[in-house]
Amino acid sequence: MNKWSVGWGTIKDCNMKCKFCYSKEVRTEQIDALGLDIWIRFIDNNHKYIEAINYGTGENSISDDWFELISYINERYKIPQAITTNGYLSERITNSSRLQEIFRISIQEVDVSLDFANAKMHNEFRGQANAYNWAINMLETCKAFEKRCSIVFIGTNDTLTEDNLGGLFEIALKYNMKLRMNLYRPTSSSTEINKQFIPTYSRILNALKFISDNYAILALCDPLFSSILSENYKRIDPSGTRSIRILADGSITPSTYLISEDFRTANILTHSLNELKIAENYAKIPIPAKCHNCCFEEACKGGVLDRRFLWYSSFSERDPYCPFRENNYLPSFKVKQVSNDVKSIHQDYLPTMFFANNEKFSEK
Repeated sequence: MNKWSVGWGTIKDCNMKCKFCYSKEVRTEQIDALGLDIWIRFIDNNHKYIEAINYGTGENSISDDWFELISYINERYKIPQAITTNGYLSERITNSSRLQEIFRISIQEVDVSLDFANAKMHNEFRGQANAYNWAINMLETCKAFEKRCSIVFIGTNDTLTEDNLGGLFEIALKYNMKLRMNLYRPTSSSTEINKQFIPTYSRILNALKFISDNYAILALCDPLFSSILSENYKRIDPSGTRSIRILADGSITPSTYLISEDFRTANILTHSLNELKIAENYAKIPIPAKCHNCCFEEACKGGVLDRRFLWYSSFSERDPYCPFRENNYLPSFKVKQVSNDVKSIHQDYLPTMFFANNEKFSEK
């Protein structure tokens, strides 16, 4: 029986105006978001097919019903649950002992979004004057509750500078938390937005070398970068084969970033998770022809699926960060990865990267 790692944006609402938001265009067109009764019915019918749930895509903690949902799932099914929050979750539970208790017993892992170590820069990036304070307050809350927690940031040319990375590592050290990075993907229909935030190949490599030289790389859950930068370490893109996303209207998609109409072919209102053909379809996507006979072919398999489609509108193309593409290059260094096994729902959830301040990093 196939069990899914599920990403779920239960609501379409968010209290920030992030310049780079990957889901804004889809969320704003979704007028008919679902409600608690339907969420519960879906869980009752599909809990056997769910490995873990991470709540993201919008700020789920805005919703009172979200707290009822996570409490219900914890009490009935004990499915591991995590949330990616901009920090507002801490505001919600500060003055409510009931919500605080629901959070304490129902959520096993928290990702706190913090892109810049500088408060002003983070607030401007997120379009919210309280963004930085909310994030820091959430880190304090997780530390107090001894929650497994990561600082998650988006990889752009501006966030991947040595100064900013060093600042984020300082914050992570203060709270004894790991860092997690998602490279920006161009999901917006605006060409200018996409160009502004797409990190260059060289900026990514320079950042990873800086982290490897000065801190610790726990895991590169990205088949392309793990292939070219590490020895004997293979990662498989889980999109559509191990993990799926559920949007506020119930649409089921294969990836956090492949959420356009073409990929919203199933819905929790009409489909059971054990009936999905997504895994079968995505497992059949061939390795691009230009990858044949490449020394990284078996490990990389053409790279990350969503990047291939978002850049070229086709899965037959290889990853835009392939070192053998024009203007790219094969790096002259390898990184040391401390562990192949990170205690995180996100490890097999999407192509992401985990870092820590030192090789002896440990988490509860």
